[in-house]
Amino acid sequence: MPSRAAKPTEDAWSPLDFDQEAFRAGASEHSFKRFARQGVRTLHAHEGGSGTSDTVRLDQDLLLTVINCVLPRTTRWRYDTDEALIMLRASLCCDVAFEVGSSAQLVFNRPEVTLVCLPKGRPQTVDIAGGVRQQGLVAIFRASAFAARYGLLPGDLPPLVRDAVTGSAEVGRIASFPLDHRLAALLADTIDTRLEGEMRVLQYAGRLAELVAYTLDAMQHVPLLRGTALNRLRDVELAHAALARLEHSYRKPPLFAELASEIGTNQNKLKAVFKEAFGVTMAEYCLERRMREAQQLLLAATLTIAQVAERVGYGHQSSFAAAFSGHVGMSPRQYRQHRAPFNLSLNAGDVGDPART
Repeated sequence: MPSRAAKPTEDAWSPLDFDQEAFRAGASEHSFKRFARQGVRTLHAHEGGSGTSDTVRLDQDLLLTVINCVLPRTTRWRYDTDEALIMLRASLCCDVAFEVGSSAQLVFNRPEVTLVCLPKGRPQTVDIAGGVRQQGLVAIFRASAFAARYGLLPGDLPPLVRDAVTGSAEVGRIASFPLDHRLAALLADTIDTRLEGEMRVLQYAGRLAELVAYTLDAMQHVPLLRGTALNRLRDVELAHAALARLEHSYRKPPLFAELASEIGTNQNKLKAVFKEAFGVTMAEYCLERRMREAQQLLLAATLTIAQVAERVGYGHQSSFAAAFSGHVGMSPRQYRQHRAPFNLSLNAGDVGDPART
């Protein structure tokens, strides 16, 4: 959790104030680069840190920050607003503490997606830890415009979000759940984007909409997030414990009976709660992860098919080819033939350069 030895700041403004937010992290004009009409990149190296953060005003009702930086010291930012807000945080890593009015401190220090209600008229203090990686996406929505922005009706929203939209919710987390590999990949790809200018803004807006959809869907379907009785908490914890274990060992997954024993349950129970939580069986999850990795490796074309098979956990190329064909609908060799004939760089100025083709 961030130290209380934060750099004091007297100024306070709305979290939706683009001009203040975009230029607050440094005093040097070399610290900033406007990459789009409503997008500013902060270069933290000029202030003793490292990495970047992009601040984008998508419209008057939404401010987005895409972060991949280390601040040189713990920094305190203060906010004040006379309107209800909704904050969506999706972090690969972070160490941030929020205080809103007299409510209990909200700490964000693990990889997760979190939806937070910020009622109007509550001063906010944010401590961002220095010397540690802050990596993810933070979006601030004007609560009253949240549903309309995505064409949603009140009935499309989970009850806790409906309360936040109308300004009747208390401060705090509306929902919080750990990242799975799909969301982690989406975040990483967004942070590492090579798009420039308005195309980067367009991509950011699309990725944010996707995260909103994932979050609302999770609130509707994951038992813990939709308010099911607390006796289901153990089931959700078991499912996520198994997911975390398989995420690191999907190439050569453990026997499911051993996995169940390792996390304190039996195989039948674990299979049931995993399928309920994630919509796939553990075997389907492992196969899908292996095949997706194989697809990426085949398109990269830096390994032979036999090496790809070994990389994703198959002892024999023939068994890999059979599994790949059954999953994708074509053989690994046929799939590779569909790759681009050259590596297409999306950086500005690269298109049309014969040296790159």
